[in-house]
Amino acid sequence: MTRSTMGLVLVVLAFALVGCGNSSKGTVSGEVTLDGSPLAEGTMRFVPVDGKSPTASAAISRGRYTATEVPAGEHRVEISAPKVTGKRKMYNTPDSPTVDEVGELLPARYNVKSELTLTVKAGNQSKDFPLASK
Repeated sequence: MTRSTMGLVLVVLAFALVGCGNSSKGTVSGEVTLDGSPLAEGTMRFVPVDGKSPTASAAISRGRYTATEVPAGEHRVEISAPKVTGKRKMYNTPDSPTVDEVGELLPARYNVKSELTLTVKAGNQSKDFPLASK
C-alpha cells in the first residue's frame, strides 16, 4: 500500500468511527404531568450517572417534551418548572417597574434531589413522567 492509499484508508476509518458514535445516542419523548394535568412549561435534564457523557436537556411545553442527542446509558432525570411567587421592583426608586419573582413549582425530589432515573437506549423511545405535588 502506498502512503497516500494508507492515508485515505485512515481517513475513511476515522469517518466511520465518528458515524458509529451517533448510534450510541437516543431520542426520548413523552408527557410530563403534575397531579394528572399536563405541566404547562419547564425544563428536563438527562444527567449521566457515570459522569462521562454530556448532559442533555429538553424544553417542556403543554406537557410534551422531546430530548434529542441523549447519550445512551443510565441517567438521573431532573425536571424543573417555574412558578411566579410575587413581584418586586427592578430598582429602588418610586417609579421603578416591577418584575415577577420566580421560584420552583416542583418538589426537590424531581429536580435538585431527583429520584427519577431512565436508561436511555440508542434510537427513539417514549417515557412519560407523572409527577405529584405532594
